[in-house]
Amino acid sequence: MTQTLDLVADLKQIRDYRKGKGKCHALWLVLMLIRLGPLCGYRGDRPLADFSQPHWQTLCQLLELPSSTRIPSYSTFR
Repeated sequence: MTQTLDLVADLKQIRDYRKGKGKCHALWLVLMLIRLGPLCGYRGDRPLADFSQPHWQTLCQLLELPSSTRIPSYSTFR
């Protein structure tokens, strides 16, 4: 049997325990950015937000996000 790896599908399976007020962004998206940022040398809440800014259009296309999706701020990562 062949198994494929689908990180987005796996991240979407993680239960979101945040309260309603703290759910401005999908948990899977925040976790994906937390995984991608350090791979590119961005570590910490502010650097992750800095990483997201210039790459946002490309990320939206690759992750098939609506163009209206907002960029998470550093406080989201914190």
